[in-house]
Amino acid sequence: MDTAKDPDSAAPHPEIVIADGDVPIEALVDVALGARPVRLATDPAWTDKLQKSRDALERSLSAGHRVYGVSTGVGYSSKHVVDSTHIQEFAYQIIRQHGCGLGEMFSVAQGRAVVFARLVSLAKGYSAVRLELLEALCGLLNRGVTPVIPMLGSVGASGDLTPLSYLASVLAGEREAYYDGGILPAAEALRRAGLVVHRFVPKESLAIMNGTAVMTAIGVLNAVRMERALAASEAATALAAEVMFGRSQAFAPIAHRLKHHPGQIAAAGAIRSALAGSRMLDSRREEGRIIQDPYSIRCAPHVIGAARDGLAWTSDVLHRELNSVNDNPIVDPESGATVFAGNFYGGHVALAMDLVKIAAASVADLADRQFALLLDSRLNVGLPETLVAYEGCGVKALQITCSALTALAVQRSASDTVLSRPTEASNQDKVSMGLNAALNAAEVITLLQQVLAALLVGLSNAAALRDAALFSTGARRLLDRVRSHSPILAADRRLDHDLRELTQAIDAGGVRADVP
Repeated sequence: MDTAKDPDSAAPHPEIVIADGDVPIEALVDVALGARPVRLATDPAWTDKLQKSRDALERSLSAGHRVYGVSTGVGYSSKHVVDSTHIQEFAYQIIRQHGCGLGEMFSVAQGRAVVFARLVSLAKGYSAVRLELLEALCGLLNRGVTPVIPMLGSVGASGDLTPLSYLASVLAGEREAYYDGGILPAAEALRRAGLVVHRFVPKESLAIMNGTAVMTAIGVLNAVRMERALAASEAATALAAEVMFGRSQAFAPIAHRLKHHPGQIAAAGAIRSALAGSRMLDSRREEGRIIQDPYSIRCAPHVIGAARDGLAWTSDVLHRELNSVNDNPIVDPESGATVFAGNFYGGHVALAMDLVKIAAASVADLADRQFALLLDSRLNVGLPETLVAYEGCGVKALQITCSALTALAVQRSASDTVLSRPTEASNQDKVSMGLNAALNAAEVITLLQQVLAALLVGLSNAAALRDAALFSTGARRLLDRVRSHSPILAADRRLDHDLRELTQAIDAGGVRADVP
């Protein structure tokens, strides 16, 4: 059934209505970054589905059937039966034993994305959780209580057990939560927000923890950041083409149409749009110049376009994963069967995040080559190697930083998917490393943004040495944005603050060819 069938969902309000229907990844972004409220649907068919799944589990337990992780231990300990008098206690023991995460903490936005991703999956009606648990998850989102979750400790199967235990613990009133700008004991945060501690019944704590919500949430946010970085790279490429008196043929529609790849066509189109009205392209005499521009200009649509096509596939994967039932066991509300399987495995997300890492590193390398081209007196059409009009170092040191960042991005792009290692007494003997892949992808995207910030500072100063009247409207707008964060150099000075501001602007989506 689809949430659109809920009669209240058509009402004019900003809430995202959750049932078992399809949820777009844009909804996760809105909840994480825009604090958009959520609520559960009132469709009785959906709530009946939830109850049937729960009732089926209760019948299995009452009949004395072994249910993994509920009436048995977990992993190879599942051969041990949990005494019926201890099943309730065991539901909390599972949470507490996984409180061993390390590393930096996820931000509030990332934590909200995790809560929302878990809500979407559990609402599908195959996890034997009660409506009360889903209401508790909505309460966290709507009242601004966000679990404090360490980044490290998941191998991506059985899902993100350790980080998700921090979500379960906050619902139980344990560990810590972000609230009202600070970090509080979870019980105190719930109390101040007007929420109550959730009382887990058997299977619910395992359902919270045994899934792919963390890698999926971080993956979706990575996809948003990557798209913004690609848009900035298109804008920077267009400006580089103007500064270098490039040839328009490199961006001709026919060339990219004949290659067929939609990402390449889109990238070329964005660059071409940014160049509209330019009198810099095709304007330099050709004597003494190579007949075609270097690859870092001419093939930029191909590099960025490949990344765009990879990102499109990644977004499809993340959309499917967000809307999947990804815990274990699964309880079918129709047949009543309890199915033991491995949907917590994060292989698709891991592979998608590896692709994002590789694509981001490749685009960073493109930007680094464009910066190096600006400083190459053989090819930069008369620019000084410092890219400034005064005697000094100019941006030469900045290009060294750009190269260092690019090298780090390339090194960090190594695959996590192939780094599976047996764990948990070899029960989890093939794991996805999905969260590690997502975390590393996030780092490489940041490095790409920083490389682009460095390139834009170099381009801004190089453009100041050309005739400003000949630049396209898009170039002049872009230069105004860049210079609002990094004024043209009149003397050598520190640039680290400029770079941080520009990186933040790229991350926020404010540096792209189509932003006026």
